[in-house]
Amino acid sequence: MDDAERIRRALPTLPIFPLPGAVLLPHALVPLHIFEPRYRKMTKDCEAGLRVLALANIPDDQAAAERPARVAKVIGVGVLARVEPLPDGRFNIVLRGVRRALIEQELPTGEPYRLVRAVPLDPAPPAEGAGRKAADLKALVLAFSSALRNEETRTLAQLAARATDPGDLADIVAGALLSTPRDRQAVLEAVEIEPRLELALQAAAAALARTAINASAPN
Repeated sequence: MDDAERIRRALPTLPIFPLPGAVLLPHALVPLHIFEPRYRKMTKDCEAGLRVLALANIPDDQAAAERPARVAKVIGVGVLARVEPLPDGRFNIVLRGVRRALIEQELPTGEPYRLVRAVPLDPAPPAEGAGRKAADLKALVLAFSSALRNEETRTLAQLAARATDPGDLADIVAGALLSTPRDRQAVLEAVEIEPRLELALQAAAAALARTAINASAPN
């Protein structure tokens, strides 16, 4: 069963992991340490089942104070890429982002963790301008990689060069360059491809500008 089919089957009763600032973009790898008993149970159930789990961002302190904590409606759905059981019952896992989804309803559950019904969020076909923006984004990433010349930026440049879908390209670049939950959530909620590309272009341009400033600063 491929990832798309796993997620299609999981969306009607999808387990969510609510965390402050937790934003899972497609193609991103997010390591998580699982220690609370309810999330240990969730991990066991996910591993034994479809291996699908969503991160749900708790956006601010006010949302965190609600019971249950209020989460952003647009979530990143992923699959368990790695599960490492620890001797005391905890887990180290790696969640790989696959797609965007929208929470339609929180479901009653006898489980200690939360379940929702969600629907996939798919963009409309990209307009002609998306191809030009994608080319500009690849050029910026290449310039950024050439300026820093480290393994991380070389890997990003290689991934960007191989990306044939403009939306995937935007997610790859944004996932690598954006660190704040607010910025990452904005990209996650940018379902349509051109706005998502614009956010990734801004991130790449800002990263390149910082590199230039650092290079010109006196030692």
